[in-house]
Amino acid sequence: MKRTTLLAASLLVTTGLASGQSVPFDMSTERKEEQQTPDATPSAPTAPAQPAVAPTPAPSAPPAAAPAAAVPLPHPQSSAPSNTTTPLPPASMVSSPSTQPSGSGMRRFLIPSDKLSLNGEIARKQWTVQLTADEARTATQLHVGYQNALVIAPELSRVKVAMNGVTVLDQPVQSSEGVSDVIVNLPADVLRTGKNLISFDVSQRHRTDCTIQSTYELWSEIAPERTFLTFGPNAERHITNFEDVSTIGVDEEGNTRFNIIAPGVDSPAATGPVLRLSQGLAVFANMPNQRISVSREAEANLAEGALNVVVGLPAEVSQVLQTVPEGATVSPTITFVDDQKTGPNTMVVTGPTWQSIASSVESVIAPADRPLDTARTTLSTEAWHYPDAPIFSEAGQQSFAQLGLPTQEFAGRRFRTDFVIGIPSDFYANDYGQARLLLDAAYSAEVLPGSHIDIYVNDNIAATVPITTSGGAILRKLPVPVTMRHFRPGANKIAIEAVLMTQKDAACAPGATGQTDSRFVMFDTSAFEMPRFARIAQLPNLARTAGTSFPYNRSSNPIPVLVDKSEVESLSTAATLLAKLTLAAGRPFAIEPVNSVQAIGERDAMFFGPIGRFDPEVLTQVGLAAESRVSWGQETDLPTATRNAGQTTATFDKWRDQLSGAGWRGQINGFSEWLNSKFDISLDTLRLTPRTAQPITPPFDTSFVIAQRPAPDDTHIWTLATAPTAEALWQGADGLVHTEQWNKVGGEMTLYNRTGDITSTREVSTYEFRETQPFSLANYRLILANWLSGNVLSYAAGLFIMCIFLGIATATLLKNLGRRQ
Repeated sequence: MKRTTLLAASLLVTTGLASGQSVPFDMSTERKEEQQTPDATPSAPTAPAQPAVAPTPAPSAPPAAAPAAAVPLPHPQSSAPSNTTTPLPPASMVSSPSTQPSGSGMRRFLIPSDKLSLNGEIARKQWTVQLTADEARTATQLHVGYQNALVIAPELSRVKVAMNGVTVLDQPVQSSEGVSDVIVNLPADVLRTGKNLISFDVSQRHRTDCTIQSTYELWSEIAPERTFLTFGPNAERHITNFEDVSTIGVDEEGNTRFNIIAPGVDSPAATGPVLRLSQGLAVFANMPNQRISVSREAEANLAEGALNVVVGLPAEVSQVLQTVPEGATVSPTITFVDDQKTGPNTMVVTGPTWQSIASSVESVIAPADRPLDTARTTLSTEAWHYPDAPIFSEAGQQSFAQLGLPTQEFAGRRFRTDFVIGIPSDFYANDYGQARLLLDAAYSAEVLPGSHIDIYVNDNIAATVPITTSGGAILRKLPVPVTMRHFRPGANKIAIEAVLMTQKDAACAPGATGQTDSRFVMFDTSAFEMPRFARIAQLPNLARTAGTSFPYNRSSNPIPVLVDKSEVESLSTAATLLAKLTLAAGRPFAIEPVNSVQAIGERDAMFFGPIGRFDPEVLTQVGLAAESRVSWGQETDLPTATRNAGQTTATFDKWRDQLSGAGWRGQINGFSEWLNSKFDISLDTLRLTPRTAQPITPPFDTSFVIAQRPAPDDTHIWTLATAPTAEALWQGADGLVHTEQWNKVGGEMTLYNRTGDITSTREVSTYEFRETQPFSLANYRLILANWLSGNVLSYAAGLFIMCIFLGIATATLLKNLGRRQ
């Protein structure tokens, strides 16, 4: 099938070139076909390669180009290398499964996600990787596995990899027939102990098509399981202290896993130390996709990106380890050992009592804590997006250079770049106010009117700047207002895309796709400007919780955590979600395990466990129907009428959609759509009182739910994570904490379908405000302005009442003035 497709494509290209016309490809099914080919499927490692001998390229693979000379970072940081040129050995490429690493056989995977796609004509991804001193000293080779779109012209496209500003790989993009492995011998001293900056850059051009649409067909995908470092003979990884947890790294799927082995986890005193240890591991590792599992028995020797942690009293630890650390029966101990059962670098946390274990855990995570009155200035994003995102807690401005964007010249058709900023948890400006981009850019005389520059916030279009004049122009601090509707507390990605149309592209003569004359330039003196915005928290709001861990990150008292301890899956879920929230908060926050709802009192609280373990009152309070305890996930045991309820509802919705344009209901729907399209106003905003949301039963295909609603006292917040069973609870949490899914968490309820990897939200029905700042008239003015902007009918009613009072006052004044007859 694939060879037939390639042959047909080749004939189309030949015919198109012969006729002097561009022949675009239909790439709608290309990725699916390539994923089904044997070449694109990772295989088990084969025989080991010799350290200094590169594999022989496959006959069909073009020769690889030598890497370019070393270049400095566009904006040198403290970790950047000196501006020197290092001669590099050539890379080799093979179109076969990844070979076994040479030397010690130790690997260090590099990509902090399960996929890395470089799309469009230009793309860059950069992040930092933590290495131990031994890893930095003994690293010998870089392996990169990647595949690209068939329509990419290898003679016009290049892929580059740089480490600490030194280019170690620079060659054509030439792996359209399957995943190919590029092996690069690393020069000495390119890596260092601690943080190392890794960047992937691509420049991609279409073979024959010059249209804007064709740029969306250009992609290169880096295979995480085949992209790693290898090391020389006798290389070993040694972890000697708690801070070295940051060097654990990721596995072949971009995950970081901690396996906490606690034989005595059933003890009531064990819950607190285990959960606090989870928070400490998360904040020190500082990786985007972290999972923490809790078990009673020893785990097998682990692969990359994982760490075994044994926790318990000396008698319990002896059930797992061959040797208990000395002095554990006398004083609390945290150390690292090499054990035959649990593998090398096993962390051991033990002591004579659980209280002593808890105190030792507190002592090691204390350096990661910060006082509540000390505000963060950055979000730690460098493990997945370099540099760290600055937090705009008030009005401010930062240049593109400070945000990590260098000056970029561009010769293609669709330029795109992005940066990340942080927003505080009490951000309240979704309906009022505008941020601004101050663009320093230029476009050449060949760029035609009709071209435009688009601004995206979290993948939502937020502004468009049309190019209406010909002849080229230099834009100096061009203000581009950006609506703040799509901003959310936490990390926010802002993308700038320039769509450039030219007469040459319209003609698309042979070879036109490879033009090298720059058409557009974005200068690093451009800036992002944040205005002053209202500071007050809205609750409930799961987006705030997911982005910054609010309100738990601002509590001065321990947070009550109720965990169903009958199954270790519930404890694993609590540990994983608390680790994610700790990372969002930027600090470990105090928790207090409780055994009952009565022990919570009037405090913000969290609940973790299967839905059947909670009282109906708890479920109803967070918006779940009490019947969910028995009906959710039990489709086969339900009566026929209940099983058919979903089908009946779907049929009703279909008929309602068909008849939506008829009768008075159709007129209302049409009016609603007209309001939304013309004025961006929905009927939900045209109400004086908030709507009431009834408790719901999660759909059968929902495997995991996070719900957040006010506590019974209406002043505090309860957050519940639940699923039909303990196994589904852990599997759902394991999937939802992935960065791509976690960024979709929002509203008052988030429903996750693990099978389809689908996340949906239920919008907030009613919310309350919680003050976070000292009283200020200026802040309250912004709060009122934003509230009125989001409640149009209330604004109109208030304006109408004010007009009436103004009329009465005017009539009264005129009545007492002037001459009476």
